[in-house]
Amino acid sequence: MDYRKPFLSVLITLAFVFGCGASSAFSSELVDKVLAQIPVQDGGRVKPFASFASENVLLVTGKASFEGQSSVVLVWDWIADPKAWSAKPIVPVTDLELRKEFLGDLVHNRIAPDLVLNNIDFIKKVGLLRQKQEKEKSLTPFEKKEVELYQKARIFETIASGQIPGFIPHPTDPKINWLPLEALMSKEGIEVIGKIFPKAEVEQLESAFIYLLDRLNGNHLQEAVVGAEQFRTNLNNLLLSRDIILDQGAIQRELLYLKLKPFHLAWILYLLSLLVWVAPNKKKKTIFLALLFFVSGFLVHAFGIVLRMWIAGRPPVTNMYESIIWVSWAVAFFSLLLWFFYRSSSLPAIAACVSALALLIGENFPAVLDPSISPLVPVLRNNYWLTIHVLTITLGYGAFALNWGIAHALLYVSAFHKKRELIDHLTEYLYRSLQIGVLLLATGTVLGGVWASYSWGRFWGWDPKETWALIAVLAYLAVLHSRTAGWFDSFGVAFWSAICFLTVLMAWYGVNFVLGVGLHSYGFGGGGLPYVLMFVLADVIVLLFFTRRFKIRTHHG
Repeated sequence: MDYRKPFLSVLITLAFVFGCGASSAFSSELVDKVLAQIPVQDGGRVKPFASFASENVLLVTGKASFEGQSSVVLVWDWIADPKAWSAKPIVPVTDLELRKEFLGDLVHNRIAPDLVLNNIDFIKKVGLLRQKQEKEKSLTPFEKKEVELYQKARIFETIASGQIPGFIPHPTDPKINWLPLEALMSKEGIEVIGKIFPKAEVEQLESAFIYLLDRLNGNHLQEAVVGAEQFRTNLNNLLLSRDIILDQGAIQRELLYLKLKPFHLAWILYLLSLLVWVAPNKKKKTIFLALLFFVSGFLVHAFGIVLRMWIAGRPPVTNMYESIIWVSWAVAFFSLLLWFFYRSSSLPAIAACVSALALLIGENFPAVLDPSISPLVPVLRNNYWLTIHVLTITLGYGAFALNWGIAHALLYVSAFHKKRELIDHLTEYLYRSLQIGVLLLATGTVLGGVWASYSWGRFWGWDPKETWALIAVLAYLAVLHSRTAGWFDSFGVAFWSAICFLTVLMAWYGVNFVLGVGLHSYGFGGGGLPYVLMFVLADVIVLLFFTRRFKIRTHHG
């Protein structure tokens, strides 16, 4: 008996299986690449389909990708087979009380959109809650979670039925609502498109659309690649038939932003620089390498902000995510500014730690910190003073975040070492960062009053945001004056500087995400409170530990 034959059969079978798997994965990537570049209209702006898909897959599923599929292919699968996907448990239920309400319907703490939208009692409850919102009455955290669950299921249904995004702009005014894919799914919709565009082009687009959905529905990915190319080509021909030329440069810039992931790359470079800096037995070449990593991270970080601003056509003042990437950049910027004068590697090392931490938070909590690029809300548009106010005050937050990092470094050195020279240097850096932060935060607060006078007719109104900004300024001023008066030694200044950062957290995060009241309603959001409380508690424990260790060390001489 030839024992080689069964062995060869197994090899051939494995090669076929893995070959098919590799071919399928490659075809999926090609489908993704083709469909990702199609310009669509959503959220008040034109963007590549890749942006729409990544934003909404994250919103619906809580993940950047799902079941191993890219967001682009996944959304098209939703459209190709909405019934099958609406019965799958794809929507996460994060609230424990809400899980009890849908306990029998959950699979790994996820629920099918159909089960949410067909639950009559739940829909009635959500309807009452939305009426409550319309009357500007605040919802409890649990009620907010109920509304969010409904909205996620509803968004899935809207996407799967082809109601969003818009694919076909109007020839006379591309800014008005574009026609969605839903228009290609009915005779009436085809007639509407046929009144605007040449009939032959409309028929070709419809044919390509049906072919693409059929290939995706049957999981024939190699043929779906051809279908995707045909659909994109026929859609482009349809637009060209009425001389509609979209800005492909803007689409390619946004695709570059999505592919590069500059803030993800930036925190990696910051972290690499930190690891090199903390390595033992550092030499000049090692310090140069660490600084090179840090500066590279800073430049990539800056490029990401500029690219995002170029795409959005505005400064980064819209939401908490943009605030975090801007503040973390400010931390690195001020460290380099101080490094220019003091030439101390401690400054960029501390900044690398703080900036990497901030970017990690921004990148890893997308459900709380929305990374999508959105147009400015009306209150922020064409408002020079407000834009300057927000950027200045958040630069102040950046200086205080660096100050927070320096304070912890100083406390650590004071508690565990007797390096008088290093303590003196860190005290000097702490003082300078305090001065920069107070100057910027005070200036930003005054500019906020100028904007308030311009927009609301009064300079100051004790709005929660205004009040907490003032509290933060006064708290840091108290620390500055206490140092000048000699009331605190270097350890005391560092300790109270770190404590004062809690007032910045309240003005920055607490007013928007916890209080959620006041005239600054355009910046409000929700979520993440348990994580912030854990951070604050952990930080206070660390500060108290340093204090106790410092007292023990000084007591024993």
